Amino acid sequence: MRVRAMLPFVLALLTAGCGNSRDDHAAQACSDEIGKRLAGRNVGLDLDDMRRHIKGESSDTVLVTSTVVLDKGLSSENRQTFDCRVRFDASGAASVLYLQFNWNTSDLKPVR
Repeated sequence: MRVRAMLPFVLALLTAGCGNSRDDHAAQACSDEIGKRLAGRNVGLDLDDMRRHIKGESSDTVLVTSTVVLDKGLSSENRQTFDCRVRFDASGAASVLYLQFNWNTSDLKPVR
């Protein structure tokens, strides 16, 4: 009886470890969309950080906030934050509704 009572808990742990959670799908959807928008650039994303910064907005929508590294490994490398809103349909598929890069312009050189 004890083993049977623990089975749902063990299955939940295994599922979370497999990377099939809703947060995983949201982070991957944002990563894919950023890859499309910044095609041709050397981009770095941290999916773990993205998952840690997910906030539920409604029963079917989450907001992912994190940092993207542009031109990773090059002398022009810089970091920018982004907001990515993801909606889940009835089947659980994630789609990006909104993606905004919050460009930091403080490090830009003034035009002379």
